[in-house]
Amino acid sequence: MERSIIQELRSVEQLLKDYLGNDAVRSGKYNLTQYHIIGYLLRHDGEKVCQKDLEKETGLKKASITGSIDNLVEKGTVIRVPSTDDRRKNYIYLTDKVLNFRKQLKERENLFNDQIKGNIPEADKEAFFRVMDQIKDNIRSLSENKVTENPAE
Repeated sequence: MERSIIQELRSVEQLLKDYLGNDAVRSGKYNLTQYHIIGYLLRHDGEKVCQKDLEKETGLKKASITGSIDNLVEKGTVIRVPSTDDRRKNYIYLTDKVLNFRKQLKERENLFNDQIKGNIPEADKEAFFRVMDQIKDNIRSLSENKVTENPAE
């Protein structure tokens, strides 16, 4: 039976989530949800991010996100800034305190990256990235062409 690229990607994604999640919890400073929120805010630095964005990103309920944000505010990691357009909405921003944390995250990411590619020959790494680029191009092409065929029907 032919191996599924989608299943392999999902498997790698789950392994990464498990490892990084355990790593986050081991650090003791933040729980997994808080770590995820910080990561999302780092990736969207300078953008207006509201709680709804975080709910969509994590799939967690409003109460869980609110509790995590409250805790991050107490730790001085994030601030809430009220929207000038909608008084029911707050934007969530990282504080300067996270600049050092960002550096630590990058160092840990670099170390982990070195560890997972450790015994893979250079030619195989180049082939991997070439194939990943082709897969991304294929997905973008499908998205741009908005395929109308639905095999489930």
